[in-house]
Amino acid sequence: MASSFTDNSTECAICFESFDDAESITLTCGHRWHTDCVKQQLRSAKPNTSQRLLFSGYRCAKCKAFCDHPELRDLTRKTDELRERVDALVEEQLKADLPAAWEGARHDRDAKARLLDEGRRNYAFYLCTGCDEPYFGGTVECADEQQGELIASEDRLCPACSPRAQKICQHSFEHGAYHVWKCRYCCNPATFLCYGNVHFCKACHDRNPNVQPIPCSAERCTFPKSRGQTTHSNGSQSECEQLYYCAWCESSSSGDAFVENERTGSRNFIVNSSGEEGTRGWSPIIVRGYRSQMWQVENTEVRVDPHTQTNFVSSYSWASMMQTVPLHEYVRDPSSVQIEVSSKFMGRTDCPSVFRMEAVVTNSNGRIVHRVGTSELTAPAGFWEKASLTIDPVNDAHEVTMIVYGKDANFWAGNFGSKVCHCSVRVLWEEGEIGNILRGE
Repeated sequence: MASSFTDNSTECAICFESFDDAESITLTCGHRWHTDCVKQQLRSAKPNTSQRLLFSGYRCAKCKAFCDHPELRDLTRKTDELRERVDALVEEQLKADLPAAWEGARHDRDAKARLLDEGRRNYAFYLCTGCDEPYFGGTVECADEQQGELIASEDRLCPACSPRAQKICQHSFEHGAYHVWKCRYCCNPATFLCYGNVHFCKACHDRNPNVQPIPCSAERCTFPKSRGQTTHSNGSQSECEQLYYCAWCESSSSGDAFVENERTGSRNFIVNSSGEEGTRGWSPIIVRGYRSQMWQVENTEVRVDPHTQTNFVSSYSWASMMQTVPLHEYVRDPSSVQIEVSSKFMGRTDCPSVFRMEAVVTNSNGRIVHRVGTSELTAPAGFWEKASLTIDPVNDAHEVTMIVYGKDANFWAGNFGSKVCHCSVRVLWEEGEIGNILRGE
């Protein structure tokens, strides 16, 4: 819609020459420019792979509205389409980073517009040198420290074009948001992406731009290494980038669906398995009148799959929580079934932590008839690992209780201990046995 504003300027604010000296054009916003001057501005503003996508050169220099006029469409059409693709990426990133806020704004046009505007201001996007498509490359804050430029722009590739990503994930374009990369300067999993192609862990990101590489400890380093390599390459070179794993593929048997690659069995009988409903269904352990510290809930920082947004987290002293599953309500004969109790756990990269899991089977009188547990496990730093207990048929089985314990190893104040999600109690069976095992089947 054309503006009702009238620009009474007598000279072009680009060349400072009189409008009487050359042909002029009035944009939709109402501001007037020499036609050749504004066309030259648009030609010079063409996006390139050496800088983050700004689009500032496509705006009116007086009011910052995007330049719009029928005579300019051949110069702005391609960039208008590019801006639409970037806005779609902003939406995807907001869904991943602020799922609750995005869900709350779905039916509120003003709230959604504010979130999108926030994303446009805070996120940095780049053009891939391989496919010329835009992709998410970190935050504006990091990009602006280097004016969004890198000399080695040929190394700025989107997940779909990155050979390092393709070695691990065959669906890199769709799964890019679920990739867990190595920090370029050390072996820890990265939690920051900056400048479009540099991955940092928090410690190295905090030291940037004066970060120094930390050598890999070779055999003592537990993180996955590239095929044929005994150590990680850590430093400023692009060769030091490595994709550790894809959370989407790890949680899928085929890479095409969100189905755990696991044995055939029942649904998960645990309620609120990852803290999506706070601590509902869980209770702390009480021993001799002492109530243990309860796990807390936080937003997930390292993704375990495309759906899980929260996880439980422990603190400086042992936290515990338990949930009892009434097997007799779901299973025809609880004494005849094999049970799997499992969870996924991890720790922080800046504070070591430990984790332990137990399963207790009780009879109809509440007496313990079987108890099994893991050892005290060191929580992997920055990536999720599965802990699993398999219980063979137990005589007089009536209920099974899952218990998880966790704490940090440095006694730090706050929630810096091990994390847990995907808590699960399932009944296992062979193909075709479901009708003989579960009630109501």
